[in-house]
Amino acid sequence: MSEMEELRRRLEALEARVDEVVAEHTTTRNLAVGSDSDVAALQVQRRADMQVIRALRDTQLEHGKTLEAHGKTLQEHSKLLGALVSGQVAMMEQLQAITSHFGITPPEQPREEG
Repeated sequence: MSEMEELRRRLEALEARVDEVVAEHTTTRNLAVGSDSDVAALQVQRRADMQVIRALRDTQLEHGKTLEAHGKTLQEHSKLLGALVSGQVAMMEQLQAITSHFGITPPEQPREEG
């Protein structure tokens, strides 16, 4: 092989390798652009997710306060109901004492059929 043919063969090999490197570079660049786009989309989604999480947190805090207020109201109502029951028991005892004193027999309670 002559020196010129050797140079020509080496040049063709070098050009082929340059074409491969250019193709790899193009592929790598396209992947980088795609990755950048994917990362941007993920960042947008992450921001939206964080906004939802913050909104849920705020809602849970509000619900916690509401439940606490309902609990206090329920305690107050329980105390009032206890007082009403105690009052009814006292009235029944007084009524029984009065009816016993006068010898009145209360009517029988209707029986439940089962």
